[in-house]
Amino acid sequence: MVRIAVIPGDGIGPEVVAEALPALEWAKGRGRAIEWESLPFGAEHFLRTGEILPEPAITAIRDGADAILFGAVGDPRVPDHRHAEGILLRLRKDLQLRVNRRPCRPLHDGLVPLKGVQAAEIGIEVFRENTEGPYCLRGATAAGEALDESVHTETAVACLLEAAFRRAQALRRPLLVAHKANVLKHGHGLWMRVFEAMRRDFPGVPARPMHADALLCALVQDPRPFGIIAGDNFIGDLVSDLLAGFQGGMGMAASASVAPHHPFRCGGLFEPVHGSAPDLAGTGRANPCGLLLSVALLFDHLGWPEEAQALEGAVAATVRAGEGTPDIGGTLTTAGMGESVRRRLP
Repeated sequence: MVRIAVIPGDGIGPEVVAEALPALEWAKGRGRAIEWESLPFGAEHFLRTGEILPEPAITAIRDGADAILFGAVGDPRVPDHRHAEGILLRLRKDLQLRVNRRPCRPLHDGLVPLKGVQAAEIGIEVFRENTEGPYCLRGATAAGEALDESVHTETAVACLLEAAFRRAQALRRPLLVAHKANVLKHGHGLWMRVFEAMRRDFPGVPARPMHADALLCALVQDPRPFGIIAGDNFIGDLVSDLLAGFQGGMGMAASASVAPHHPFRCGGLFEPVHGSAPDLAGTGRANPCGLLLSVALLFDHLGWPEEAQALEGAVAATVRAGEGTPDIGGTLTTAGMGESVRRRLP
């Protein structure tokens, strides 16, 4: 039995999760042994109880669930974001979900803003290290000065790059490692050393490093030559958000955070790239496609390729039919978009 821990979270998180859960029901109806449990953790729970993500909950997720389906966290009532850090960043770190995979596969030509570029010509996946870099939350603030530390370990960098190399090898696509080792000589210097050593183990994969700022310029000019892009937490975040713009915006962007070597039963967290968007909460305008496509990544992770392809195909067919939420030029509500996708499932 596959068990999924569901954390709807804050803002539009519960609204998009409500449209994603029927996809789990659909898979169950096809004979897949799957069950799920919704957990209360988020701003509302924190403000009511003072509890963020208690140790028993972490243990139950780590040892009792196969994956996490996640909505979003972030609430203006918690301005220091302590609950968001204590939920999402802690799950990534404690479960060793070092590999954050963010595909960019536009589903319709009308969603691509680049002149002369068609959707089928773009096929990029960002592999972002998920637990270190400047997002390690180490630093200090003093009068007139602030310091944020950036931590990189050979273990995490090697884990991320091995996953990126293996994906490039499987897809027969080139690998590019984005860095700023010309300035960040210590941290990104480590990235370059690990990359140069590892590329010898994958002689059939075309691989090269590239300065991150030059990469961003090249992607805007023409994304078609790129395949797999790997980078640290910060660079991977920036690159993948740029690529979201090539597929219709943040509401269409999916992600999977995984532990390739599976140290625990819970081996993945699947969430949309967008945040909690509190200004959209309750308006019915949130796009559920990012989470629906994340569920497709979840199905693939579970070894259910037929369900993964069918769900992604249903989202694509809906968009190509001109049906969508306002962010992609449509008039559907969040619930309406979910219903349109479900109608197209086999």
